[in-house]
Amino acid sequence: MVVLRVAKEAEFSDIVDWVNEHDSDFMVQWAGLTYQYPLTVEQMKEHYRSGINTIETGVFLYMIQEDSLSDDVVGTIQIARINMETREAVIGRFMMKSEKLRGHGTGRAALEEAVRIGFEELGLERIKLNVFDINERAIRCYKSVGFKEGTIRINVYTSTKGIVWNNIEMTMDKDFWKQNRGMY
Repeated sequence: MVVLRVAKEAEFSDIVDWVNEHDSDFMVQWAGLTYQYPLTVEQMKEHYRSGINTIETGVFLYMIQEDSLSDDVVGTIQIARINMETREAVIGRFMMKSEKLRGHGTGRAALEEAVRIGFEELGLERIKLNVFDINERAIRCYKSVGFKEGTIRINVYTSTKGIVWNNIEMTMDKDFWKQNRGMY
């Protein structure tokens, strides 16, 4: 059973290490154009200067653990841009720390838990996420949990290899989730 626990600022250095094991294009996939490569703890502290893990800050940053019996962290995911007036938020900064952890269902389970937290604990009515069209594995994961493709913004980013990326916004409504959970 995958467990999401709120991250501590002291764990920013772990996230920085995971991101910097990859190239600048990976960082853009993970965080959009928020940061300059290589990622630093200082950049993360500045980005989260209002704090984390409260409704007031509008962001909950979670560390992903494969089970409650182990302290081993295998990734990170956040629920951010929480708007209690519209009851919407965005899932992002979703990453498994190692390629060998991908493709085994841990990421899907973490996403399902983040969605559950959003709808049940935070009282959201809609959850969104953004994904680049070149990230087919992530798109399959998101669809497998029940997210639906929506708005596509074209020519959002050009990779270091000259490949143009488009952004796909995906959404899930609480009613759909309640009716279909566990069916995807």
